[in-house]
Parts: sequence; C-alpha cells; structure tokens
Amino acid sequence: MGKVNDVIIVQQSAEKVFLEAQNIEKLAEFLPDIKEVKILQKNMNEVDSFWKGSFQGREIKWTERDIWDGVNKECRFAILEGDFKVYQGVWKFIPLSDNETRVELELEYDLGLPLVGALINAFLKKKMLENVQAMLKALKQMIDQQQNPA
Repeated sequence: MGKVNDVIIVQQSAEKVFLEAQNIEKLAEFLPDIKEVKILQKNMNEVDSFWKGSFQGREIKWTERDIWDGVNKECRFAILEGDFKVYQGVWKFIPLSDNETRVELELEYDLGLPLVGALINAFLKKKMLENVQAMLKALKQMIDQQQNPA
C-alpha cells in the first residue's frame, strides 16, 4: 500500500474552506481527470458519492464515503467499492489566521495489483501524488474564483 500527502495555503478562513470543500460536485469541475461526481446519499455529516475518471487512459470508477467533522475541520474518506483495493485518507483544514488556511490532504492507496515492481510502484506513487496536488489546487481555484469572479 502506498501513501502520499501534500499541502496548500488558501487565502480564506478555515470555516469557509471547510464548507466549500464539501461541494465535491463543484470541486470535480476543476479536476481534468474526473469526468463525473454524483452525490448518492447524505446523512448528517456522512456523504456517499460516485466518482468516474481516467487514469493513464483507463476509465476508473469508485464509490466513497466522506465523513465531515466540523469540530476538528477535517474530512475522512474511504472507498466503499470500485477499482481500488484501498483508497482512503483525510483532508485537514488548519486555520493559520482569520483569512488563511493550511489544507493538508493525505491519501493511502492500493490498486490491488499483485507483485508490482519497484519501477511501477514509483510511477504509481508519482501519479497519486499528482492527483493529491490536483485536488488541492482545484480547491484553491474554486475558492479563488468565488472571491474574484470573472
């Protein structure tokens, strides 16, 4: 199983960033590799969603559950079913000031491919890190666009 993480600073309050991040259907519009995101069910702070995208030219699909913790300003997510054996992690929204938030995203993954060699593992880790960075950048773009509409 692999693990990647990255951080981005967003010029907005942690409360606002946390709330905006919950709009995953809107967030997906800023992710070029994601073709579809659909909310399947909401129950208080739990959201089940369906994701469809592409990875190295191959279509991938999965259903995940997000658990949004408003007290700690974080979201834990995990795959329920789909093309990954393991796909889970946590978003953290850490206030740096009233108008600045550190957003951390950590992802654990396993495609379930037996006997994957070191070269493939390194490539996969690079691609998964790029996906984490794209998610963080998409969130920042979404918030920046709302602050400065065209």
